[in-house]
Amino acid sequence: MNHDPVYRRLREASWRRGLTDAEQAELRAYLASHPEALADWEAEADLNAGLSRLPDAPVPSNFTARVLQAVQRESVASRRQPAQATQAGWWRVLVPRAAAALIVVGAGWFGYRHYRAEQQAAWVHSLAVVATVEPPPSPEALQDFEAIRRLSLTPAADEELLQLKEELLALTP
Repeated sequence: MNHDPVYRRLREASWRRGLTDAEQAELRAYLASHPEALADWEAEADLNAGLSRLPDAPVPSNFTARVLQAVQRESVASRRQPAQATQAGWWRVLVPRAAAALIVVGAGWFGYRHYRAEQQAAWVHSLAVVATVEPPPSPEALQDFEAIRRLSLTPAADEELLQLKEELLALTP
């Protein structure tokens, strides 16, 4: 179905009356630029022609009075309906809202419980890793640490002396 406003306006005008010369010219220009709408327009024109050939339906003599009575009954019923809806139908509004709130709260609670379980599992894993680590040396062993450190600070090897040693070893048979 074509939703172009020009096409729609022309189609609705053809429902009510015949198109004027200006509207027919506008329609020809539109169909020339939009050939895909031609089949739809032809079907619409055939339908309008068929409907115009139908005879008018007979209307009873009291038709207007019956329509006005029906309108009056509907207006009285529409004034009563909100009062009935507020008395008997309050739960129809409250139950879906309460169910939605319960779903949101439940999802939040389960999400929080899952988060806490994951956090606790991470703590247990951290404690297991810490438990496998060997304990540090006792404080008594660390008292002489400075002296041990000084002993390990030996001077670098004398490269010249090592080179001479290598040469002497190479000369001796």
